[in-house]
Amino acid sequence: KSDPDEAMEFILDLAMSKVHAESGSIFLADLSSNELNVEAARGPKSRELLRLNPRVGMGVGIVGYCAQETVTLAISDAQRDPRFFREISDRLGYQTKSILCSPMTLQGRSFGCLELINKKGNSRFEEWEVAVVNYLAEQAARYLDRVG
Repeated sequence: KSDPDEAMEFILDLAMSKVHAESGSIFLADLSSNELNVEAARGPKSRELLRLNPRVGMGVGIVGYCAQETVTLAISDAQRDPRFFREISDRLGYQTKSILCSPMTLQGRSFGCLELINKKGNSRFEEWEVAVVNYLAEQAARYLDRVG
Protein backbone atom coordinates (compact mmCIF):
# COMPACT_ATOMS: atom_id res chain seq x y z
CA LYS A 1 0.00 0.00 0.00
CA SER A 2 1.30 3.44 -0.85
CA ASP A 3 -1.23 5.61 0.97
CA PRO A 4 -0.13 6.06 4.63
CA ASP A 5 -3.76 6.41 5.86
CA GLU A 6 -4.75 3.15 4.19
CA ALA A 7 -1.59 1.42 5.38
CA MET A 8 -2.22 2.41 9.02
CA GLU A 9 -5.86 1.28 8.77
CA PHE A 10 -4.67 -2.02 7.28
CA ILE A 11 -2.20 -2.58 10.14
CA LEU A 12 -4.83 -1.68 12.74
CA ASP A 13 -7.36 -4.05 11.16
CA LEU A 14 -4.73 -6.81 11.08
CA ALA A 15 -3.91 -6.25 14.78
CA MET A 16 -7.59 -6.38 15.72
CA SER A 17 -8.18 -9.53 13.68
CA LYS A 18 -5.37 -11.33 15.55
CA VAL A 19 -5.91 -9.87 19.04
CA HIS A 20 -9.61 -9.63 19.73
CA ALA A 21 -10.15 -6.18 21.16
CA GLU A 22 -13.21 -3.96 21.21
CA SER A 23 -11.34 -0.89 19.94
CA GLY A 24 -8.03 0.14 18.50
CA SER A 25 -6.19 3.18 17.30
CA ILE A 26 -2.96 4.32 15.75
CA PHE A 27 -1.42 7.55 16.97
CA LEU A 28 1.28 9.22 14.89
CA ALA A 29 4.00 11.38 16.38
CA ASP A 30 4.18 15.00 15.27
CA LEU A 31 7.81 15.85 15.96
CA SER A 32 7.26 19.59 15.45
CA SER A 33 4.73 19.82 18.32
CA ASN A 34 5.93 16.80 20.35
CA GLU A 35 2.37 15.45 20.28
CA LEU A 36 0.56 12.35 19.09
CA ASN A 37 -2.43 12.54 16.74
CA VAL A 38 -5.02 9.87 15.94
CA GLU A 39 -4.40 8.51 12.46
CA ALA A 40 -6.73 5.50 12.43
CA ALA A 41 -9.42 4.20 14.77
CA ARG A 42 -11.73 1.20 15.02
CA GLY A 43 -14.46 0.31 17.48
CA PRO A 44 -17.80 1.59 18.81
CA LYS A 45 -16.54 5.17 19.37
CA SER A 46 -14.04 5.40 16.48
CA ARG A 47 -15.99 8.03 14.51
CA GLU A 48 -16.30 10.22 17.60
CA LEU A 49 -12.58 9.77 18.36
CA LEU A 50 -11.58 10.81 14.84
CA ARG A 51 -13.93 13.80 15.04
CA LEU A 52 -12.54 14.78 18.47
CA ASN A 53 -9.04 14.47 16.99
CA PRO A 54 -7.26 14.67 20.36
CA ARG A 55 -3.63 15.73 20.50
CA VAL A 56 -1.80 13.86 23.23
CA GLY A 57 1.51 15.18 24.48
CA MET A 58 4.54 12.89 24.47
CA GLY A 59 4.71 11.27 27.88
CA VAL A 60 0.98 11.87 28.57
CA GLY A 61 -1.21 8.83 29.18
CA ILE A 62 -0.41 5.27 28.18
CA VAL A 63 0.04 6.13 24.49
CA GLY A 64 2.31 9.09 25.26
CA TYR A 65 4.31 7.06 27.77
CA CYS A 66 4.84 4.19 25.30
CA ALA A 67 5.84 6.57 22.49
CA GLN A 68 8.28 8.53 24.66
CA GLU A 69 9.82 5.60 26.54
CA THR A 70 9.63 3.22 23.54
CA VAL A 71 8.18 0.43 25.67
CA THR A 72 5.16 -1.79 25.21
CA LEU A 73 2.56 -1.89 27.96
CA ALA A 74 -0.12 -4.53 28.47
CA ILE A 75 -2.45 -3.28 31.18
CA SER A 76 -5.37 -5.38 32.40
CA ASP A 77 -6.91 -2.67 34.63
CA ALA A 78 -6.39 0.72 33.00
CA GLN A 79 -8.43 2.60 35.60
CA ARG A 80 -5.89 1.67 38.28
CA ASP A 81 -2.81 2.64 36.27
CA PRO A 82 -1.52 6.09 37.28
CA ARG A 83 -0.36 6.73 33.69
CA PHE A 84 -3.89 6.32 32.32
CA PHE A 85 -5.16 9.59 30.79
CA ARG A 86 -8.93 9.39 31.25
CA GLU A 87 -9.88 12.65 29.55
CA ILE A 88 -10.36 11.06 26.10
CA SER A 89 -12.42 8.14 27.49
CA ASP A 90 -14.52 10.56 29.52
CA ARG A 91 -15.15 12.86 26.56
CA LEU A 92 -16.19 9.88 24.42
CA GLY A 93 -18.29 8.30 27.18
CA TYR A 94 -16.30 5.10 26.70
CA GLN A 95 -15.00 2.96 29.50
CA THR A 96 -11.43 1.79 29.03
CA LYS A 97 -10.72 -1.45 30.88
CA SER A 98 -7.60 -2.95 29.33
CA ILE A 99 -4.94 -1.53 27.04
CA LEU A 100 -2.20 -3.04 24.91
CA CYS A 101 -0.01 -0.29 23.51
CA SER A 102 3.13 -0.76 21.44
CA PRO A 103 5.42 1.98 20.13
CA MET A 104 6.10 2.19 16.41
CA THR A 105 9.86 2.72 16.57
CA LEU A 106 12.78 2.20 14.27
CA GLN A 107 16.44 2.91 15.12
CA GLY A 108 15.46 4.99 18.14
CA ARG A 109 12.93 7.12 16.26
CA SER A 110 9.34 7.07 17.52
CA PHE A 111 6.68 7.23 14.80
CA GLY A 112 3.78 6.82 17.24
CA CYS A 113 1.88 3.91 18.76
CA LEU A 114 -0.47 1.08 17.95
CA GLU A 115 -3.03 0.73 20.74
CA LEU A 116 -5.71 -1.88 21.37
CA ILE A 117 -8.39 -1.27 23.99
CA ASN A 118 -10.67 -3.62 25.92
CA LYS A 119 -9.59 -7.15 25.12
CA LYS A 120 -12.57 -9.39 24.45
CA GLY A 121 -13.09 -12.46 26.66
CA ASN A 122 -10.83 -11.46 29.53
CA SER A 123 -8.73 -8.44 30.33
CA ARG A 124 -5.32 -10.09 30.37
CA PHE A 125 -3.30 -9.90 27.16
CA GLU A 126 -1.30 -13.05 26.45
CA GLU A 127 2.41 -13.03 25.58
CA TRP A 128 1.73 -14.04 21.99
CA GLU A 129 -0.75 -11.14 21.61
CA VAL A 130 1.88 -8.69 22.85
CA ALA A 131 4.35 -10.20 20.36
CA VAL A 132 1.87 -9.83 17.46
CA VAL A 133 1.17 -6.17 18.28
CA ASN A 134 4.90 -5.45 18.73
CA TYR A 135 5.61 -7.01 15.34
CA LEU A 136 2.86 -5.03 13.60
CA ALA A 137 3.97 -1.78 15.29
CA GLU A 138 7.51 -2.41 14.04
CA GLN A 139 6.23 -3.04 10.50
CA ALA A 140 4.24 0.22 10.67
CA ALA A 141 7.41 2.10 11.69
CA ARG A 142 9.36 0.51 8.81
CA TYR A 143 6.64 1.55 6.38
CA LEU A 144 6.47 5.13 7.72
CA ASP A 145 10.26 5.39 7.59
CA ARG A 146 10.22 4.23 3.94
CA VAL A 147 7.48 6.62 2.77
CA GLY A 148 9.12 9.48 4.67
